[in-house]
Amino acid sequence: MTYTNTSGTDGPTRVWPVLTYRDAPAATKFLSEAFGFELRVAYARDDDPTVIEHAEMRWAGGGGLMLGTAGKDDSAFGLRNSGNDCVYVDCDAPDALFEQAVAAGAEVVRALNDAESGSRGFTVRDPEGNLWSFGTYDGEAKPDSGEASSAIDTFAKLLDDWAEALVANDADAIGAFAEPDWMFVGENGIVPGSSFLESVTSGLVTHSSMAFEVAEARILGDTAFVVARCDNHGTWQGEPFHLDEWTSDVFVRRGARWLCSLTHLTPVKP
Repeated sequence: MTYTNTSGTDGPTRVWPVLTYRDAPAATKFLSEAFGFELRVAYARDDDPTVIEHAEMRWAGGGGLMLGTAGKDDSAFGLRNSGNDCVYVDCDAPDALFEQAVAAGAEVVRALNDAESGSRGFTVRDPEGNLWSFGTYDGEAKPDSGEASSAIDTFAKLLDDWAEALVANDADAIGAFAEPDWMFVGENGIVPGSSFLESVTSGLVTHSSMAFEVAEARILGDTAFVVARCDNHGTWQGEPFHLDEWTSDVFVRRGARWLCSLTHLTPVKP
């Protein structure tokens, strides 16, 4: 047998979809070009390299799949027909992946769309008929215990991560924690979150340090209300500032993620 392998390390993958293809070498090429799977190993017959006994491909976001050639032997796996499988893959950028898949020749079964659950994704068919669905849904979140301490811990970690993005002055990373229509409410009324992100991108505002202390967090279904005290240092139009504020945030659950929809800012009384 011929053995091929590419470098790379990953954590353990414990669930592997197994697919069958009439032309397995062509399938690995298509899965790489259309979806971005990476071929890690392939065992081909010495006397017929078009027959793949076993191949593994990895998904950049974690996990992978196995595949082989249809009719390669009379085992239960070898006798499986091609084109009867369906695989769902969690992905972070479905819009770009949809364009890539279509450009590579995938047949569109369900165009890019937003589901009521909040997931954004699409479904296409590969050249041998298998269905591939990609979306931002990454599984149901672990049921919340309802205890305030659990909610506080959850959002303390989330706000710490958000603070890192803010101090990095990375508008894309900051925006990833919020809904597209995220807004602020403060002494100047309503300010779109997009305006704040544009100020970060242009350098009009910068942050050098930011620390949150969560005082209250309540989860009600797919909505959460979080009150925290925020100590914030940075510059505005080149001039340094220091803000000590109460932040009241409304988060909505999107799959297994919480995204901020509204932020209300209140200066701490001296």
